[in-house]
Amino acid sequence: MIRKFKLINRNGVSWDLNTKTSLYHSIDGFGCREGTQYEQIGSDFIPLEELFCQSVMTGRIFFGGKDAYVNYRDFSRFVRAVPLILLYQVGETYRIPVRLTELGKSELIQGGVGLDCDVTFTATGLIYKNVSAYSGTVAFGGKIYPYKYDYTYADVTQNTLVIDSDSYEDSPCKVTICGPCINPIWKHYVDNVLYETGRYEGIIPDGNKLVIDTTQIPYSITERGASDAIVADRYQMCDFTTERFFHLQHGSNRISVGHDGLNMLYVMVEGRISYETI
Repeated sequence: MIRKFKLINRNGVSWDLNTKTSLYHSIDGFGCREGTQYEQIGSDFIPLEELFCQSVMTGRIFFGGKDAYVNYRDFSRFVRAVPLILLYQVGETYRIPVRLTELGKSELIQGGVGLDCDVTFTATGLIYKNVSAYSGTVAFGGKIYPYKYDYTYADVTQNTLVIDSDSYEDSPCKVTICGPCINPIWKHYVDNVLYETGRYEGIIPDGNKLVIDTTQIPYSITERGASDAIVADRYQMCDFTTERFFHLQHGSNRISVGHDGLNMLYVMVEGRISYETI
C-alpha cells in the first residue's frame, strides 16, 4: 500500500509531498518508543507512569525540476507558519502535529534534476484520526454543522451520541451543546458504565452554544456566538464537583446531554482518536 503525505500549515494552506517537485522519501521514525520510568522493588520493576517518547520522523524531500531552488525556498517559508499538521494516508487518513526541526540543503544533483534534502519532523503530540457524532444537521450562524470528518457516527437518541474507539490512549474531544439550554449536564459512559460528568450552571440562549474542549491546551469551556467567536469564558460557572472535561476511552463512548429546559438539544462531539503508532 502506497503511503501519501501532505503538510498543512497554520494558515490552512496545504503542501503535497507526493509530487515530482516535492517528494518525501527514505522515511523513518513512524514507530514508537516507551519513555516509562520504573522503580525496582526486589527483582520486580514497577512502572511509575506510562509515557511515550517524543516521535521524530526523518527522511528526505526531493525538490525536482528546473525550479528546484524556487520550490525549496517556497517550502522553507511555508513551514514557518506553525503549527503544522502532517497528514499520513495509508488506507485511512491520520494526522500528526509536528514542527520541521531540520531542513538540509544540498547542491543540485548532477544533471540539474533537482535537490535532495534531509528533513526532520518532530511530533508535538500523538498521531490521531478525526471522528465526529452529531444529533442532526444544525444550521447555525450561517454555517452548516457538522463539519466533515473521516468517520461520522449517527446519533442514538436526540441528546445521546456514541463513538467507538479502538485505541488505548486517552483521546481528546470537543462537546458542543447548541442553545437554548438551561443548566446543561453532560455525561460520559464507557461500555455503558458512567465514567465522568460535567455541568454548567446558567443559560445558553438560542443562537449560542456551549463548547467543552480538550482538543486544545489549555482545556476550555466557552460560550460561543453565531460567528464561532467566544462570547464568554464559562469555566468558572461549571460544577467543580464534576470532572467537566472528557477524553474518549477504548471501547464504546456514549455521551449524553440533558438540561432543565423542555426543548430537545442539538449536540455535536468531535474527537481525535489518538495512537502511539499506526
